[in-house]
Amino acid sequence: MEIPEHDTPQQTGSDTTHTPPPGIAGLLKDRNSVVRIIAVFLVVVTVVVLARALLTPTSQPASGVTGTPAPAAPLAGHYAPNITLLDLSGKSIQLSSLRGKVVVLNFWYVACAPCQFEMPALEKTYLKDNASGLVVVGVNTADDAQTILDFTGKLGVTYPIWRDTGLNAVVTYRIVATPTTFVIDRDGVIRYKITGPVDQKTLTADVTALIAAH
Repeated sequence: MEIPEHDTPQQTGSDTTHTPPPGIAGLLKDRNSVVRIIAVFLVVVTVVVLARALLTPTSQPASGVTGTPAPAAPLAGHYAPNITLLDLSGKSIQLSSLRGKVVVLNFWYVACAPCQFEMPALEKTYLKDNASGLVVVGVNTADDAQTILDFTGKLGVTYPIWRDTGLNAVVTYRIVATPTTFVIDRDGVIRYKITGPVDQKTLTADVTALIAAH
């Protein structure tokens, strides 16, 4: 008696199931997770790009910029944002009151060693060019009036010192390090931004042409 042979079932392509790795399957099933991951990545990249743009010092002159200066912003080629500060007698004074002069706006504080290093150069420039329409303004970011008076008296500083008591100017001008100096032309346009102590040669070169442009 012959034993009938049993046919072996044949697997077809339609019956074969390929199971992807669990992790990938989960992502494919949950498209919202993929979208969220991409969104977070894009946000992180955007924040990094903006942060680098804000923290990169602008040390190039804007004299090559043509046409109308850009709107107010703490960058070369833009109008200098107006700020209200206090002089050492406690009187409010605005940066816009100096329009028509070349302004060296220097952010500093007493305990800042690099600030102390550059102050003789600022003083020398002020004394040399004040009669020609230059004014140096030291914007103090940390000290009270008496501390400033004692310090500048010993050092022989005579240019105006204004106090940024609420740090509004620091925020407006995006100061991330001291000293930081802005050189502003007679029309109120920022021409140079210098992060770190400024030397006499650089300062003289920056202001000479701006003083002559009257």
